[in-house]
Amino acid sequence: MTEISNSAYRYALALYVIFAAFFWYLFHAAGLFIAQHYVAQSASGFSVANPQFPLWNNAIAGILTVVATVVMFASRSLKDYVVDVGDELTRVSWADLKETQRATLVVIVLVAISSVFFFLSDFIFVKIINLIMSQAA
Repeated sequence: MTEISNSAYRYALALYVIFAAFFWYLFHAAGLFIAQHYVAQSASGFSVANPQFPLWNNAIAGILTVVATVVMFASRSLKDYVVDVGDELTRVSWADLKETQRATLVVIVLVAISSVFFFLSDFIFVKIINLIMSQAA
């Protein structure tokens, strides 16, 4: 088996943090959806009208996130997979700042050119269709 670098473990940790943030958002949005659509809207209980609702919703989402992250972290196969992904990310050849700026500029210019092209094409086709429709009427 090959040696796994510390960078791979840092990437793996970053992936776990991203997963945890996703889970928190998912549980938070689910709690909000359930409270809005399936719970009576009174000022008590798990209701949006309750002033304590944001606190309770965040707390429940946090607890469920911790549980989901612990379950994910306890899975040996998933842990190995995430560390392998982190190891592969250490081998990626990342673009430097100048290369990224040049590529971004190319994308912006091509989007601008294509926007002008599609605007002019649409404008011309609308004029042609209006001319045909006015002749038909």
